This record gives sequence, C-alpha cells and structure tokens, in this order.
Amino acid sequence: MFLRRKAIASESDEDLVQLLREGHRSALGHLWDRYAHLLYGVGMKYLKDPERSKDEVAELFAGLSGLVKKHEVKTFRPWLHTVMRNRCLQALRNAKPSVAIPDELMHAQTTDAYDDAVLHEATLQQLEQAIGELNAEQQLCIRTFHLERLSYQQVAERTGLSTDQIRSHLQNGRRNLRLILTRARNAGSQHHAHGNA
Repeated sequence: MFLRRKAIASESDEDLVQLLREGHRSALGHLWDRYAHLLYGVGMKYLKDPERSKDEVAELFAGLSGLVKKHEVKTFRPWLHTVMRNRCLQALRNAKPSVAIPDELMHAQTTDAYDDAVLHEATLQQLEQAIGELNAEQQLCIRTFHLERLSYQQVAERTGLSTDQIRSHLQNGRRNLRLILTRARNAGSQHHAHGNA
C-alpha cells in the first residue's frame, strides 16, 4: 500500500510531481489515486487485456519517480497519458510482427496533421522499419522529437542542429515516412491480392 499524507492531498498535479522529485514518496500515492484508473482505461484501449493493462500501469508508477526527474513535465495529465500510450504501443510492437495502417489515414489529405497521425497511430514495427530508411539527420530528429518527446530546444542541444534545420528534417522525415508506409501498405495489398487470385 502507498503511504498517504492528507496534508498534500489538495496539491496540484504539478506540485505533487515536484514533491516526488524531492523524494516525497507519499506524493506517488496521491498521483496513483488520481490517475491509476484513467491509465488502466488507456491500457485497455490499446492492449485489450485487463492483466496486461494492470501490469503496465503498475510498472509505469514503479518508474515514475525516475521519469519525472529526467523529463521537464509542464502539464502532468497529458504527459502521463502520452507515457502510458507509448508503453502500450511498445508492448504491441514487441508482440506483433506487423500492423495494418487504418484506411482513413491512408486516404486523408497530405497535411502535417495527417503526417502526425500516421506517425502516432502506425507506430508499430512498420514505423521502426520505415525510420530505418530515412537519412541520419531525419532519423535522429524523428526519434528525439516524436518518440522521445524532446522539445525543439532539447533536440537542438542533443544534435547541434539549429531549430530551422530540425523543423526541416522533421517535415521531410514525416513526408518520407508517409511515402514509405504507403508504399509498404500498397505492396502488401498487391501481394495479398495475388495470393487470393
């Protein structure tokens, strides 16, 4: 059981995160009370498995102290949701050899929002393979900005690239990923059609 301190129960999420960074383990209990059931819902959405969803929530909280020390968390709730979603996608990536890209994504207009949708929703094994086909700068920017969720400034500090260069590599990388994923999907459809002929 988590220890609970009523004295900090009324604190904001961000205040609790700061207390957790400072080593107050009781803050973890309050965050668990607020978000464990919501994260379980995220797990069920992606994993469709109650036990695996519970395990992912428990493992996320087990490592939460370390995570909040490593990352700048401005708004805790959306950040936590993203962390849980990425854990689920990673679990699916490890479990499934491939995944079909939803038709509504493949026939959407070519916009940054569409590119982002492909990047976020098709982020299973196909995405890893597609990223491997990008040039080094695009790979680095896509991985750090989208997969590690670093800011432009953090990517710049890690890579030595300017913000304009990063933005350009991200834009070109997203476009190339969409083309690679579309090509792979079309090739798979043709192969499937020939197999049924």
